[in-house]
Amino acid sequence: MAIANHGVARGLRALQTAVVGVVVLSVAACGASIPDSGPVVEGPAINAADANQFIRVIARPPVRGASPSEIVRGFLEASASFQDDYAVARLYLAADAEAKWNPSLQTRVYEASTVRIQPVGTNIVNVAAPQVGSIDRAGSYTVAEPGAVLEQEFKVVRESGNWRISTPPLGLLLSRGDVDRGYRTYNAFFLDPQFRTLVPDPITVPSTGSGAATTLIRRLVAGPTEWLAPAVRTAFPNGATLTVDSVPIDNGVAEVNLDAQVLASDDSTRSAMSAQIVWTLRQIPEIVGVRIRAGGVPLPVPGQPPVQSRDAWPAYDPDAIGPTATAFAITTRGVVSLTPELIAPVIGPAGKPDQPLTTLAVSSDGSRFAGVDSKQQTLLEGTSEPGGSFRERATGKALTSVGYGSDSSLWWIDGNAVFTLSLLGSEPQPVVVDGVEDARVVGLSLSRDGTRAALLLRRGPRTEVALARVERRGDSVRITGARRIESRVSSAIDVAWKSSNQLVVLGTEGAGALHVFTITLGAEPARMDLAPAKSVSVSAAPSRQLLVGTTYRSVQGFDGVQWSHVVSGASPAYPD
Repeated sequence: MAIANHGVARGLRALQTAVVGVVVLSVAACGASIPDSGPVVEGPAINAADANQFIRVIARPPVRGASPSEIVRGFLEASASFQDDYAVARLYLAADAEAKWNPSLQTRVYEASTVRIQPVGTNIVNVAAPQVGSIDRAGSYTVAEPGAVLEQEFKVVRESGNWRISTPPLGLLLSRGDVDRGYRTYNAFFLDPQFRTLVPDPITVPSTGSGAATTLIRRLVAGPTEWLAPAVRTAFPNGATLTVDSVPIDNGVAEVNLDAQVLASDDSTRSAMSAQIVWTLRQIPEIVGVRIRAGGVPLPVPGQPPVQSRDAWPAYDPDAIGPTATAFAITTRGVVSLTPELIAPVIGPAGKPDQPLTTLAVSSDGSRFAGVDSKQQTLLEGTSEPGGSFRERATGKALTSVGYGSDSSLWWIDGNAVFTLSLLGSEPQPVVVDGVEDARVVGLSLSRDGTRAALLLRRGPRTEVALARVERRGDSVRITGARRIESRVSSAIDVAWKSSNQLVVLGTEGAGALHVFTITLGAEPARMDLAPAKSVSVSAAPSRQLLVGTTYRSVQGFDGVQWSHVVSGASPAYPD
C-alpha cells in the first residue's frame, strides 16, 4: 500500500509539472469529438520565433490490479514523458529495476501502429515492432536497416500485490510519434580540417523547454559524435571543460564558463572556438549574444566585444555560397546562367552552342565547368576564360555523378568506382569506399564543406540514400561510415545538398509517384513534394530555388508550393 500511495503522490507531481508547454490529451478522455463536416477554417500562423515550443505528454501512473501486458504498455507510453527524470515511467518498475534503469544510454525508435504486446506465460511480456531507428547516448540518430525489428522481453514481478517490471530495457523504447513530439534536433558546430568553415553535427535531444543551451555546450565541449569525429576538427583544447556546468541566459545573453587552459590558445584558435560556440547557441531564439569566460575572466578574442553577437563570425557560415552564386543549365545555346534578370550563355567554351557536355558541374567560384560527353566515356573541363577550349581530364566506360570538391578537386563515378582529381593532379586517384561491399555506388554528392558525401547505393531492386564521411590523411582520401538517413526512399534517382544539414533526393517510396524528399539530418521526418513527370536530376543550394531536369528537356523550379518552367534545357547545377 505504501508503494501505491507513493505512486499517486509522484503521479500528482508529474501532472503539476506538465502544465508548462502544450498538453496532449486523448480525445476520448475529454469527451470531445472531431467534426466530419463544415468549412475549412485557416488557423493562426505560428510564430517562427517560437521554434523552441514543445509538446509535453501527460503520462498516467499505473493503476491497481493492472495486468502484466497493461503494465508494459503503460511503461512504454509513460517513457515519452521525460519530466523529473522519467518519474512516471519509473512507477512501473520494481524497486530494484527502478534503481538500475538508465534511460540515457540509448533510445530505440519503433513504429507504434504495428506494435505487438504479447504475454508469454505468467510473468513475461514480449514486445515486437518494426524498428525505425536509434539515438545513441551522444544524440546521434541512425536509421534502421530495412526489415529491422525491435524485440524486447519484459519480466514482471509482484510488489505489494501489483505487477511491476523487473527487467527494463537498455535505455528507452519510444515510438516514432513520441520522438516527433518530444525531441528536437540541433547542430553542434565543429570545423572542417582546414579550419575554414563550420560543419554541423546533428544531435537529437529531448525538448525540455529549458536547458537547451546547457545541453548544446556540453556536447560541443565534449567533441563531435563518434560518427563524424574522423572528418572534422575542434578548436577546443584536449580536456577542456565547463567550470560551471550550465549555460545561464540573462536578458538574451548566454554565458559560457570554460576552464583556464583555454586562455593558452592563440588568437586564431580562440576565434574558431568562439565561432563554434556562437553558431551552436544561435539556434536558440531567445539568445541575442554570448559572453565567454575562461578561468573566471573574459576570454579575449580579437575584434570581438565581451558579448559577442549571435550574428558574429559570418566568415565561418557553413551555408555561404556567395550572394551572386546562381544556377546553370545546358541548353541548345550552350551552358547558360539562370539569373532572375537574364538567361544568357556563360563566357568560355561551355557557353558555345556546340559545347560537348551532357551533364554539368560548376566549381564553387563559378569559373570552371565540367561534365561528360554524350557517350559518358570522357570527362571534360573548361574555364570561363574567353577563347578557351575543353580539356580531357579522364576517360572510362560509364562516367556519372561529376562534381567539384571544396578544394576544387573533381569527383566522379566510373562504373562502381569513385575517383577524384586534384586541381594540379595529372592522374585520377581511386577513392576507397569502405563498408558498402554489398552495394553498388551509383550516385555521389559532396557536401560543400568537403567532410561528407551523400551516396546512392543500389542493393538488388532498391537504391537507397546514405551519408558517409570523407576522411583525409595527407594526400589520401577515403569515404567511410556509410549509413542510411531515410527509410522511406526505396528507389533514389539523384541526390544534392540543399544546405550543410539538408539533402534533397529525387526518388520514390515503394510503388508511389516520383517525389523530391527534403531530408534534414537527424531524427526529423522528411518532407515529400511531388516531382514533375520524367524528372531525372535534382540540384539545390542554400537559400536558392530547388531545380530539377526532365527527360523532355525542361528545367523546372520549385517555390515551395508549385513547380514552374525555368528554361528549356537539362542538367541544372548550382556551384559545388
